[in-house]
Amino acid sequence: MIRVRQITKTFNSGRPNEFTAVSGVSLTVNLREVTVLKGPSGSGKTTLLGMVGCMSRPTSGRIFLGEREITSLSERFLTDIRRRTFGFIFQRFNLINGLTALENVMAPAYPSGERFSSLRARALAVMEMFDLARKAGARVEWLSGGEAQRVAIARALINNPSVVIADEPTAHLDTRLSHEFMAIMRRLKEEGKTIILASHDPIVHDTDLADRVIEMRDGRVIADGAGR
Repeated sequence: MIRVRQITKTFNSGRPNEFTAVSGVSLTVNLREVTVLKGPSGSGKTTLLGMVGCMSRPTSGRIFLGEREITSLSERFLTDIRRRTFGFIFQRFNLINGLTALENVMAPAYPSGERFSSLRARALAVMEMFDLARKAGARVEWLSGGEAQRVAIARALINNPSVVIADEPTAHLDTRLSHEFMAIMRRLKEEGKTIILASHDPIVHDTDLADRVIEMRDGRVIADGAGR
């Protein structure tokens, strides 16, 4: 369970351009469920995801992972929690051009110190799950949109995270690929993953896969209810 208690994120505090992206948000994310953050661009979804996934700290408020309060931990401990617990799928995939698909999938696991041969075999096994093994040696800029999306998902899963976080995952996909992405999310849910999706795409937030849909606007939660 992930509990968020009255968190606020303010940028440029005390300056003329001060901006509060998330304001006083409280919510609970249940394990092995799909939670969707719904809202227009600028509603605070991405900022909230970043704080839940230990990529940034709230200006105020607290976040609990299980019974452990994590907002006050040092960066070293946060980095370790982020690597072991969360897998991230970014809006623009954030793949590293010039590297192969396999090298991109392996990248998040390099800091673990695992033997290269073992890591390579594990990465290939993950890629095989998404029919990507034949593309292992291809540079990512040569991949199609759907292939790049699947590489991004494989990379998110390389450390076997319990929580998968995806920020506007269908923003740059056509309708067919968006439905393919949601089918993969369904499979991951069936495998016991906790999934948090942020999107303003109806294909994502209107799906029957969602256990909860949390609607945000202007940095606040305005509705929190069950999915379809």
